[in-house]
Formats: sequence, structure tokens, C-alpha cells
Amino acid sequence: MDELNLTTMMPLFVALVGSAGLWKFLSVKSQQAHDRAVQDQESRAQFNDTLKEQVDHLTERVETLASEKEKLLLEMGKLREDLATATATIKHLEQTLLIQQSK
Repeated sequence: MDELNLTTMMPLFVALVGSAGLWKFLSVKSQQAHDRAVQDQESRAQFNDTLKEQVDHLTERVETLASEKEKLLLEMGKLREDLATATATIKHLEQTLLIQQSK
């Protein structure tokens, strides 16, 4: 009878050991998947932080360039005004010179 009990119990023991091994395997696999997901999330967060820093830097640079552009446009306007004044003065002086030469 002992042999019958051992023979009938052996598949039960094998099933228990196998299920424990399967449970351990699935637990480790699940933990590794979780760890990869956390690491991937951290990588994305780091990437997003770096990207935000780059965008902030570029925004500052654009604002600086826009300010410099405005200053240059104002300076160009003043130079054009000065050039127009100088051109008018030159034309006036040329006319005055022509009038004096014709006398």
C-alpha cells in the first residue's frame, strides 16, 4: 500500500514543485518587466527635462535675437534718415555751386 501511495503522490509532488518553479519564473519575469518600465520612464523623464532645457535656451536666444533685430532696424532707420538729409544737403550744395558758376 505504501508503494501505491508513493506512486499516486509522486505526480502531486512533481506538480507542486513545477508550479512553484513556474510561479517563481513568472514573478521574476514580471519584476524584470516592471524594472524595465520604470527605467524607460526615467529615461523619458530625463529626455523631457533635457528637451525642456534646450527649448528654454532657444527661447532665450530667440528673444535676444529679436531684441537685437529691433535695435538694428531702428539704427537702419536712423542711418536712412541721415543719408536722406546728407543727400538733400549735397543736392542743395550742387545747385548752389551751379548757380554761382553760371554767374
